[in-house]
Amino acid sequence: MSNPFRYQGPVDPTYLIDRRSELDGLQRAAANRVAIRLAAPRRFGKTSVLDAHAATMREAGHRAVRVDFSQVGSLADAAARVTSAFSALPADPRRAVGRWATRLGVSVAGISVSPAPRPVQADEARHALLELLDLPRTLYEADAGLTVVCLDEFQDLLVADDALDGLVRSVIQHHGDAAAYVYAGSQPSLMRSLFADRERPFYGQARPLELGGLPADEAGHDIEALMVDAGIDPGPAVDEVVALGAGHPQRTMLLAHHLFELLHADQRGDDPAREALDRALDETQDVHQGVWDGSSRLERLVLLALAEGRAPTGDRLAAEHRVARSSLHDALNRIADDGQHVERTPRAGPRLVDPLLGAWLLRRPR
Repeated sequence: MSNPFRYQGPVDPTYLIDRRSELDGLQRAAANRVAIRLAAPRRFGKTSVLDAHAATMREAGHRAVRVDFSQVGSLADAAARVTSAFSALPADPRRAVGRWATRLGVSVAGISVSPAPRPVQADEARHALLELLDLPRTLYEADAGLTVVCLDEFQDLLVADDALDGLVRSVIQHHGDAAAYVYAGSQPSLMRSLFADRERPFYGQARPLELGGLPADEAGHDIEALMVDAGIDPGPAVDEVVALGAGHPQRTMLLAHHLFELLHADQRGDDPAREALDRALDETQDVHQGVWDGSSRLERLVLLALAEGRAPTGDRLAAEHRVARSSLHDALNRIADDGQHVERTPRAGPRLVDPLLGAWLLRRPR
């Protein structure tokens, strides 16, 4: 029997836990043609939510695509990503996708292409993007239908060209009822600057949507249901792995995956949830070591304090390590502004994004 808990890559919409409020918000925004900015740390389920949103929109009779800009390297690469994604849309009257697929060397359905005959220059790639991004308007003129466009890892466009957000804005600002956009990214601070900086083209042009952690009740119920469907009685271990996952979507699925492996092989032992955690930490230890190695001394003090449940900028920690509280504040702000390892919460204050990093830090030899 295959393990139903997939944790490498986006989750199939069928197995998406909760996210009803987020999907409802995205669907209402699409109906009203309101653009959405969706930011969340890496491995937090952002792409899974986008895929579920696109699937729901298609079921409702609309067109929907997700364009993946993750680690895009050049203007030509960005144009190729748009071409590949938009090939799933109905054939456009101007046949722009087919023409640019041939020119860019992109293989799409129904079009057999060879590598690009010559390197694509920046001006040509920019022209390709201008024409391709306007496809929702072209389709709307033909049938008055809505196209939902999810631009995933939107902030990575600036790696290819710092002015690309201006190019995108110059096209889609004229789409009106033709399209509904979601701009998603895994670097919250950069995403905020793209939409909150008065000097950027997208200033104030999208409604922020928070992607929070998984609710424990929903996660426990869905994980237990999948276990029972497989003929496994997980007992209290489900609640324990959900608590260990602390609402982090990918880490919760990773722990559930290892718990399933243990129980399916009848290796329950005395504490299967703890064994699942051990296996998860073995699998992720290189990632955590990389975070530790890439942190300064003060940043390490902050991370350790958060893992231990201590105030990361308090008098006691500052006195214990003979550092100024202002220096600890600066270190905390650097990590939190990046948004990958520490997040600021309105009520509980700063906390570690990855619960497995916290568990690894507590086990690390001192």
